[in-house]
Amino acid sequence: MNNLINLSQRTKLEKIRDHLDKFLGLYVGLAIIIGLIAGYYDTAWAHSHIALLQNVMLASVYVMIFPMMLMLNIKALGNAFRNWKLITAVILLNFAYGPLMAVLLGNLFLINPYVRLGLFLAWVVPCSSMSIGYVGLMKADVSAATAMVALSFFLSLALIPTEASLYIHNILASERLALSSAMISKIEMNLVITIIEILIVPLALAIPTHEAMIRKMGQEKFRRISPLFPTLTILGMITLIFTIFFAHAGVLITHIMDMLGVVYSTVVFYSVSLTVFTILFKYIKLNRRNESPYSSAMVAILTGLPKNEATAIALSALALAPLGPQVAFLASMPPSLIPAFQVVFIIVFLKLREKIIDYYGARKEIEEILKVREIPARGVVSEEKEVSEVVEVQELSAGGVVRKIGLNILVPVDFSRGTEEWIREGLGRLNNVNSITLLHVIPLSLSEVGDFVTEDVIKSGKKVAEHKMRELVKTISTFGPYEVSYEIAVGDPARIILEQANAGKFDMIMMGHRGYGYAETFFVGSVTLKVISRSPIPVMVIRKNP
Repeated sequence: MNNLINLSQRTKLEKIRDHLDKFLGLYVGLAIIIGLIAGYYDTAWAHSHIALLQNVMLASVYVMIFPMMLMLNIKALGNAFRNWKLITAVILLNFAYGPLMAVLLGNLFLINPYVRLGLFLAWVVPCSSMSIGYVGLMKADVSAATAMVALSFFLSLALIPTEASLYIHNILASERLALSSAMISKIEMNLVITIIEILIVPLALAIPTHEAMIRKMGQEKFRRISPLFPTLTILGMITLIFTIFFAHAGVLITHIMDMLGVVYSTVVFYSVSLTVFTILFKYIKLNRRNESPYSSAMVAILTGLPKNEATAIALSALALAPLGPQVAFLASMPPSLIPAFQVVFIIVFLKLREKIIDYYGARKEIEEILKVREIPARGVVSEEKEVSEVVEVQELSAGGVVRKIGLNILVPVDFSRGTEEWIREGLGRLNNVNSITLLHVIPLSLSEVGDFVTEDVIKSGKKVAEHKMRELVKTISTFGPYEVSYEIAVGDPARIILEQANAGKFDMIMMGHRGYGYAETFFVGSVTLKVISRSPIPVMVIRKNP
């Protein structure tokens, strides 16, 4: 079957990316072991070339961070505020539960206060885009996970320095380290500067770079090279971990108990957390109406517990540089070790998927959602071929009524709040409607799912959309004697809607003035603007209630 996204042919870049992600724990472990052995073998060389090694570390940081920024879906923030229960759970897991567990487990298992600080930084950073792939593999809501990743990242820009400052003042300062108030202030300022350097500046550069690459090469070509970005991030992280342990191998032998303490803390954190929250979210339901409790629980767990250790390594290694390279190494040790164990627990969790589905009683629901009608691809307007003609579009005013016998209406929907209301209002302004076709486009292009564009992710999005669409069809069918059907497709929403408009099956498109897709301008959604400027058939735009 000719799908919009060809999933059967995996490119070499995709295979390399998937291989590195699957065996990340192994490669991190090898980087640590080889770095330690090489560092012990020639400690004198490492000490005499510490400036060179620090430059390698800094370069590795940017190799890690910048590709992640290129893949960050800023537009997903438009969908982030639809489920406040899910938002609250994800924020609490990322920025309250994780740091609290770092304090408790650090006091229990770790001796050195700087290693404790490193553990705190490791668990105060939020999730990465890998979490979106994990959610897809659990057959849960990928679009919700995408929104949670984007939201968590932007909140972290303010919450990381705030929480780290509280930790330094209330815990680190009480460890009898003889840190002056001036030194503490310098650490705090360096932390803020580091966040600006490794997060805000790369993000500011990545956004226009991403848009420029899309314009120059087109969405499809960008999608084909996109697996290179997470690959570079992983390689940069492995290089940084190797360099850290190589440069400070001599220090580690005197802190072997702290190294084991990090391992104990990680094992306790993930074994307890994954178990407790899987049980807890079965009874404390995070879903909205027409959403799956299982899906919402998986989104919360997999965007709240796995951490972006690449960012934590960079923060700990650079922000504590004023205290010397040895302190910076001790603080960076926890986030360097954690990935080797975090990925193991996540893989085990993914392998327990079927058992977790049964535990939530979601088997029947998921089996029903699996029965997704495959929509044949009708061809997509290519990136290189822009529609140059702007057709005259009829946008009805509040009192406008279309008078045509047997109207066949195309209604694009995104399941946003108030969808039923604006559809009811729009149909009330039309006479003699014959049929309504609801269209939902799953925007699972590369920019939506970060570094995971897999068959499981696509299927997951279709399953969730199918379930929601069935409920919406039942509701719309009660509005009048209409023939109601639906279609689900994958790709760019505006382009798919325009394909349907050009197919000759419909007399009119009816859309909400905001809400479809992620990006919205101040007055009218960008998808709506594209459709009304290029559609060959009239477009009725219904103003949605705020």
